[in-house]
Amino acid sequence: MNKNLLTYTMMFFGLCLSIICYDQAEIGRNLDVNDNTEPISFLKTETNSLNISEPIYQTINGSFINTRELSTSPTLVTEEIFLEEAIMKDIGNVTNNMTFINTYDAQSTIIQGKGNGTIETPDGQSIGWISSDIGVINERGLVFHGIILFNNTNSEKLAFLNGKLGIYKDAPEVHRTIWLLN
Repeated sequence: MNKNLLTYTMMFFGLCLSIICYDQAEIGRNLDVNDNTEPISFLKTETNSLNISEPIYQTINGSFINTRELSTSPTLVTEEIFLEEAIMKDIGNVTNNMTFINTYDAQSTIIQGKGNGTIETPDGQSIGWISSDIGVINERGLVFHGIILFNNTNSEKLAFLNGKLGIYKDAPEVHRTIWLLN
């Protein structure tokens, strides 16, 4: 490559980087238009709102109910139905009826799942949910990480979940555990 072209390219890159850095510094010095007291910061660090020490749901026992193949070509797709007994924070015992549509990647050990179900208290109050997750088959077994969205309910005990979003993990050593995102 031409030495002069390389020099000019590096100088141009340096100039562009300087302009970007200057603009970011100026943005940080701008005052909030609402009250003119606090600077706006687009690079503000926020604390993670997930408290991993306080899950809202933990499985005690799970039962596999049924599986059926929906497709084998071009990839294996199955419907799997499970029933879990779990403990919910501030509620106690619940059951979770779950159905997952799982797509198995033939080229790897990855499973993509879409689920739906209903969590029910012993006195009949319930809330529905939908989820999406990724599973990996490894030496420990099957490990899923997912995101869950709770529907709205009129059930008094479960209304705190209306429209809430959570994440979960399900693994051989840690059965399905759900944490709410704030």
